[in-house]
Amino acid sequence: MTDEMPTEAEDSVSQESSDGFRSNIRNLEARAKAGDEAVAKLAELQRELSFRDAGVDPQSKQGQYFMRGYDGEMTVDAIRAEAAELGLAGNNNPPAAQAPPVDYGAEQRIAMAADDAGPVSPPEWSSLVAQTNNAEELAALIEAHGGTINAAV
Repeated sequence: MTDEMPTEAEDSVSQESSDGFRSNIRNLEARAKAGDEAVAKLAELQRELSFRDAGVDPQSKQGQYFMRGYDGEMTVDAIRAEAAELGLAGNNNPPAAQAPPVDYGAEQRIAMAADDAGPVSPPEWSSLVAQTNNAEELAALIEAHGGTINAAV
């Protein structure tokens, strides 16, 4: 057998191929590292979202300690149960300002006064009634001022 020596042209082609492979490998390694970092970040965000959905404030010191130390099941219900047991979930937010109770009695009185109230009696009504001598005069006085006698309710 004869030993053949590679020619210069063959040597340069193999060198270019080798450099291309190395470049592709470095590119793939960089992309794999970026993908691993993205997967880790996604897992971290999903974990934080699970705690937030369970009612734990990840911005508070207590919430941060709880998130670091929690090693239970990663479901909202399990996290909520553990956080509630420790007093972290549910009461994180300050209570909302409550509206003062509505006095419905005043509204009912106004509505009843307005229902079929008829005209407002004049200030001298008492003296006009006192001047009547019998029921017919009183009925006439009432009807003259817009009132009704024996009306069906």
